[in-house]
Amino acid sequence: MRKLMQATLGASALALAMYGAPAANAAVPPAPGGGQPIIGGRNATETYSWMVAMSNGCGGSLVAPQWIVTATHCGSASSGRIGSTAKSSGGEVRQIDRRVNRPGTDLTLMHLSSPSTLAPVKMAQSNPAPNTPVRLLGFGCMSWPSCRNATTLQEIDLTILPSGNCRAGGGTANDVCVSGDRTHSACHGDSGGPAVTGTRGDWTLVGETHGPGDNRGECATTTLYTGIAPYLSWINQQIGS
Repeated sequence: MRKLMQATLGASALALAMYGAPAANAAVPPAPGGGQPIIGGRNATETYSWMVAMSNGCGGSLVAPQWIVTATHCGSASSGRIGSTAKSSGGEVRQIDRRVNRPGTDLTLMHLSSPSTLAPVKMAQSNPAPNTPVRLLGFGCMSWPSCRNATTLQEIDLTILPSGNCRAGGGTANDVCVSGDRTHSACHGDSGGPAVTGTRGDWTLVGETHGPGDNRGECATTTLYTGIAPYLSWINQQIGS
């Protein structure tokens, strides 16, 4: 299965602290802002304390004080920068000392050598229903096929599709399929990063970026996210919750 490749990220720090039950799938409000993010997005309109820019060029999400969720295909990372809208400054930088892969999936947990002091994101207990508004975050390409990487965190508001819409990209019922087209999509450098539902300051992690949702190209298409909810028990077991 094709995967969204890594883009260079600055040195980073990762930490995770698990919140309680996930927030309801409230509508994501349209946010003003400049910039051309992800592909067709905007500069981040808030600081996401749990967003991670990893040293291997991928994204991730802090889910517990010493754990982040990311994509297996991103490979190893030495560190992560947590809670900053700038790719190479701000937030907290933490070293990564080990990783745990979920067999048969593109889901990986990375352990931090020291805890983060920042608030982690809540994790979904069920995959969101089709037509649910969803927000994607990342430092990846802002254009395709001529890639221009973001230095400021980008966000875009799209929609959850039935999982079958991403079957051509290898999606299953355990995955989350997100709408997209040539001008609105995740892209290279967004791998491992979050798809969240909710409202400002109250977000729930529903998926991590895996790859394109169809077989027409690597970007500018629907996007396939590994669902968090189907593996929540495994995640909690690994992080000791």
